[in-house]
Order: sequence, then structure tokens, then C-alpha cells
Amino acid sequence: MRINGIEIQQHELSYDKIIKNTLEQSDELTIRFINGLFGDNIPLDAPVAWLDKESVSDEYKAIVADFYPQIAGRIYSIEIEEDDHGGMALRVFKYALGGALHHNTTATDAKLQIVFPQPCVVFLKNRANTPQKLTWEIEFFDGQRVTLDIPVIKLADLTIEEMARRDLFPIGQFYLRTFELLTENKVEDFRAAAASLIDQLQDAVTRETVPYHIGLQMQDTIMKTAANTIFRSQQEVNLTMHTSILETLPVIDYQELYRKLEERGKIEGIAEGKAEGKAETQMDLAVKAFSRLQKGSDPSRIELLLKELDIPEDIIEAAKQKAMQRRQTRKRSEPER
Repeated sequence: MRINGIEIQQHELSYDKIIKNTLEQSDELTIRFINGLFGDNIPLDAPVAWLDKESVSDEYKAIVADFYPQIAGRIYSIEIEEDDHGGMALRVFKYALGGALHHNTTATDAKLQIVFPQPCVVFLKNRANTPQKLTWEIEFFDGQRVTLDIPVIKLADLTIEEMARRDLFPIGQFYLRTFELLTENKVEDFRAAAASLIDQLQDAVTRETVPYHIGLQMQDTIMKTAANTIFRSQQEVNLTMHTSILETLPVIDYQELYRKLEERGKIEGIAEGKAEGKAETQMDLAVKAFSRLQKGSDPSRIELLLKELDIPEDIIEAAKQKAMQRRQTRKRSEPER
């Protein structure tokens, strides 16, 4: 599409599919995201399973939620929304209930147990009617009442630094949409936010909290989101800014970044290998020293000598025990006289 001689492209972006694809590629990234979203402290090596797919059978299409990750046995239900169109609390309840019935229910003839997933709603935009929280008030036939507050994340309320700190890049990919409608007086803030977002993403890839290949995908989504935000604001913003904004962003040179990560990995691998080799040499030396110790002699003199050679105390102690075990083994294996 060309407007005033400028090529303007609007990209088709499915937020649900992009975020799900991002997370399904890395269990560690998924755990970091969930920890940042809910303030949890799940170990990064915890098992992750995805209980729901877009390709789920037709029978369950009516109750499909955006995500059903199961981490360390606990199920989460995450809903991504552009805006609140009313009835969101009911909608999230239906998704959570559908997920609980489909994935987390046990039943016998006399007992039904339903375990609800932990839900959260992420709003990509912040409007006057966007709720601060969602509340479920459930009243049972016998008078029992349950009240639950469902956490809400408003992307527009987060700073880019906070998103980086909390490992929320899977939703941060769409942060530039929070500037819609983009007006003339917000252009410089928009440009600065886009540059900062890419800088923080590069830092996350360098620190390996975001895998290299996923960072490359995220940068592409950030650029497309920037283009879409400008496109949707064409009545408010001079379209000549479309190219000027995008062309001035500090796009990450992923080939260079990959080369640096590869070199660092080699250096760290060599250093680790040297450290392991040094420890093995020290252990071998210490074991031989203790093995030559005469029966009844004081080992402290050997210990002092080994310390003067800068051999760590834990290696010295382990070597002493190893030499003692070898001596006892030899003694038991000697023939009776």
C-alpha cells in the first residue's frame, strides 16, 4: 500500500500464536516468564508441559484458552487481550473452568475434584475501562461463598526496564502498541521506547536469558509492531515518519551477536576445561603425598605443604580420605600369613 508515495505495510500478527510459539521453543524461557508474571520462584529446570494446542479437536474449540502450560505439576491459564470489551471476568472463568474440566479433574461415582489453573489476563492496551483486577465471587447452593481476585497485567503500565528485569519479553514484543494512537507529540517517546526495547532485548540475548534464535524472532515482531502502530495512526501522524522512525532504530546485528556468543562459549569451555584439569592434577598430587605417609605419622605436615602449593582445602581433605581408603583396601587384600 502506498500513501503519498510512501510504501506502508501492515503485518498480520496473531498475538496468541506468536507468544505461544515463543514459549514453546524454550522451557527455561517459559519458566522465567511465569516467574516474572506471577512473582513465583520456580526452578529453571522444572518440567514443563503444554496441555493445550491451537490444533485441539473440534470438540473443545469453545473452551480453548490462550495457554495451558503445566510447570512442576501446577497449571496456568493466561489470556492475552488488546482491550477489555466487557465481561472479561466471565470469559476468563469459562476458560479456566474449561481447562480444569479438560486437564485437571478426577472423578469417581461419588466424588468430583476440580483443580482450577492459576489465571492471569494481560492487556496490551490501557483504556479508561481497562480493569485493575478481575474478581470472581462464586456462591454455592448451600451458602458457601468463594471470592478470588485474578491478577491483571497492563502492558502500558510497565517500563521497558521492568519488563526486562521480570523476563516479560514474550509480551514485551508488542509493547509499542501501547502508544496507539500514535500522535505527533508522542513520536519521540515512541522512537526512544523502540530503541530501548531492542537494546534490552540484545542485553537479554547476551546474558542468555533469551535464546539467540528466539531473540531474532522477537526483534522481527518488534519491528512489525512498530510498523503496524504507525500504520494504524496514519490520520494522526505524518506518514513520512514511518520510514524515518524504523530506519533509525538500533537493529541488532544477530550475526555479530552470534559470533560473540560463540566465542564466549569457546573461551568459557576452555577455561572450564583448564579448571577441571587443574583440579584433577591437584587431586592426584595430594593423593600421592598422603599415600607416601608412613604409618602413624602426622598428616598435618603434608596438609601444610599442600596448602603452600595453593591446593584448596576441600581437595586436600578429599585426597586424604581417598589415600586412607586405598590403604585400607590394600590391607584387606593382603594374604594371611
